[in-house]
Amino acid sequence: MKVSYCSLGCKVNEYEAVAVINKFIDAGFTLVPFHEPADVCIINTCTVTSTSDAKSRKMIRRAQRRNRNGVVAVMGCFSQLHPEEVKETGADIIIGTSNRQLLFDLCLKALEEKKGQVLVEDMKQGREYEEIKVERYQSQTRGYIKIEDGCDNFCSYCEIPYARGRVRSRKAEEIVNEIKQLTALGMKELVLTGINTGAYGKDLGDFGFADLLKEILKVENLGRIRISSLEVTQLTEELLRIFSENKERFCPHFHVPLQNGDDEILKLMNRKYNTEEYFKKIQEIRKIFPEANITTDYMVGFPGETTEHFERGREFVRKVGFGEMHVFPFSPRPHARAKDFPNQVDGITKRFRVNEMLNLNQEMALAYREKFVGRTVEVLVEEGEHGIAFGHSENYLEVSFPANARSNELVRVEIVKADYPVSIGKEKA
Repeated sequence: MKVSYCSLGCKVNEYEAVAVINKFIDAGFTLVPFHEPADVCIINTCTVTSTSDAKSRKMIRRAQRRNRNGVVAVMGCFSQLHPEEVKETGADIIIGTSNRQLLFDLCLKALEEKKGQVLVEDMKQGREYEEIKVERYQSQTRGYIKIEDGCDNFCSYCEIPYARGRVRSRKAEEIVNEIKQLTALGMKELVLTGINTGAYGKDLGDFGFADLLKEILKVENLGRIRISSLEVTQLTEELLRIFSENKERFCPHFHVPLQNGDDEILKLMNRKYNTEEYFKKIQEIRKIFPEANITTDYMVGFPGETTEHFERGREFVRKVGFGEMHVFPFSPRPHARAKDFPNQVDGITKRFRVNEMLNLNQEMALAYREKFVGRTVEVLVEEGEHGIAFGHSENYLEVSFPANARSNELVRVEIVKADYPVSIGKEKA
């Protein structure tokens, strides 16, 4: 029997999809590409923007057309908040952001009985971290380790806390054991990820993210560690000290969401910092990692954003000098307060501001990459064919070079030319 999947959105979604798919593979299913017919097709959905909603609907409809005789199962944030809409598509199994450990049995039952089921629970209720783990990846180069779920920030534009619930931290023992297992498989890079990664331990009392890192650093033969995202408020003195004392272990790449570069807009967004605090923390990172790749998310067109707000934000972005920005327009979300804020910005203005920030992003991204021309970087090879290898450097630069290098090799590569990757900066759903 065959199984396929499509995962939209963040790395947490990809982690959860792989964990679910591995159960099918262990049971003898053959993994096939999403565009091929399968007995079971799983779509892990996203709802962070209206574009994400549209992509989720599109993938569900596509799966229905290609798998008319199979079981189509939908999971994730979109199905959590919009189960009735997913049900109208005719999907056989619908779960949300919980009960993922039950999905395998639900799909087998649907195959036998030709009867679907909706199992979406209220995430507002207090609950524990749902343990699902990835014991292997199809590609043995970079492994993602989910360390927590949920978010307590309740930014006024975001409905993820309603889709994912409050912060729930995974047991440190489970995290360390998974890291040991993936390290034993030869993975040379591990990425710590979560819905709000740096909030790890908020529900554990006296054991936080810094404490977890100390335990992870004890693992023998540990490869390089990348942290998927950190809020600027989570860059504590203790965390920065751990980075400083273990510079050879941590990738000099930090994704620190800014969201906007104007203090008035940040306050309306219910972000917990101002631009001065943000800039100070970025400078502290650069004291430890002078050439760190600082990447971010940036929203334009938030309700009330005037031309003056936008221009101040653009100047602040230029002052920080990011290596990459994910730029996207404000998107009213049904469960988020900002949908009802006054002074909504029109679509034409949003598109103009997106393009302006993307132009600045291109300028900054190329400037950052040009710093490394004539220098040698360490690249983790991810794929290679026809004598050309491709991978990412420690600071997450995409590098291609002529070589017959094998996947999962660490190779020293001299950079001879810097290009602007056309993929970066676009909205990521």
